Amino acid sequence: MMGFGNRIGTDFDNVSQRLVYNYIATQPDFRPVPSEVASETAQRQFYDFITGIFTALYHDPELIGMTTDPDETEDRPRPDRAYENESHKYLEARKLRRKNEEKIEGLFDSLQRLGELGTVRHGALVVERSDLGLNKRALEMLVRNLTRLGLQCSVDGQALYLRSDAYPEMWDAWKLLATLGAAEAAAHDAQWRQQVGDEAQLQKWQVTTHRRYLGQIKNRIFKRALFDPAYDYSVDVLCRLSDDPASYRQFTDALLAQGFEKTADWGSGLDVTNFLNLAFTKTYVGPEGEPLRLQFRTQFESRYHRQILYTFVEDKVAVKTLLRQFASLSEPLQDLVYGFTGECRACGFCNQTNRKLPYNNVPAVYRGRPVRLCYYFKQLGTRELTRERLEEARALYSWVDDHYEVAAYPSSPAAEG
Repeated sequence: MMGFGNRIGTDFDNVSQRLVYNYIATQPDFRPVPSEVASETAQRQFYDFITGIFTALYHDPELIGMTTDPDETEDRPRPDRAYENESHKYLEARKLRRKNEEKIEGLFDSLQRLGELGTVRHGALVVERSDLGLNKRALEMLVRNLTRLGLQCSVDGQALYLRSDAYPEMWDAWKLLATLGAAEAAAHDAQWRQQVGDEAQLQKWQVTTHRRYLGQIKNRIFKRALFDPAYDYSVDVLCRLSDDPASYRQFTDALLAQGFEKTADWGSGLDVTNFLNLAFTKTYVGPEGEPLRLQFRTQFESRYHRQILYTFVEDKVAVKTLLRQFASLSEPLQDLVYGFTGECRACGFCNQTNRKLPYNNVPAVYRGRPVRLCYYFKQLGTRELTRERLEEARALYSWVDDHYEVAAYPSSPAAEG
């Protein structure tokens, strides 16, 4: 991780430093590809340029106008901050994060666009001013930011010229990545338009979400210096960030061997800093013929102090089935399930719209005592992963495998495509 070490769940000097670390932590290793466009040297230099940006911004977020407000997350507000709404502190923390997120993502949008528009000439990236379409003030701001990141910039009446003493050969690789990202986004856009038909008939939020995702597709490739877009780096990255890398790797390898299907997502959704979402899924036929889904999911999500969440069971049907079969579970597995679900407290949240409805719970006997176990919005998950917890999950998965038939239909939407 570029010499920064594993800082999952630690404090940072400021909120922007936390944000930049998320990019550092989820940066894949350098993987060059054979290319007639960009040599391995060019690819290496561009990779080093990108990681150098992360390092520079980590030590000085103000280089591109990010703030140095004290560190905070949605689940861990600052004790000394006067929040406008004390009952919604997390919203203010989210607003501050997104404000800084827009700065760094805006930078990568600009770098991507320069690569798309520019041509490589005589050791420089040359972008015609007419193609940029920036007014004088916007162009000056772009040049200032690029200069602060170590590039040599010059502008005349016709074009913007970018050079680098540290990475003189990176321009072909810059152009290659920008082209790859643009092509992947264009392919996704074409497929989307074929599926939805007339864009004018869609809700505004649907179009906005689609356009945001197109930008994220480009950025995912460019800001990761991901020359091989087919390389799924999610397991490698999340393995090294886990509490027990060796056990994590063994567990995920075992899931694949047992027929679980792997899917990964990079940075989609409202928060681009929800960087990685990796899932291993296997679907069974439930007691009444319904799909019963087991899913080991690892999410890297920057809004929380401990950025990683591991989930072993998150499907409501699966949780409900486990509770209905509680008596059939071994005592250790009963302890595991009880620890995550717990007893119904009749809080009324599950039937708040109609108090005549029964509570979402299942009667059972735990440790010789009659209990009613809650299944409403319950999942089996943790933010700290231990070898013992992985062994418990393995035993639970084995129990389901012994008691239910594997479904004939795909385990996940991605598998259906």
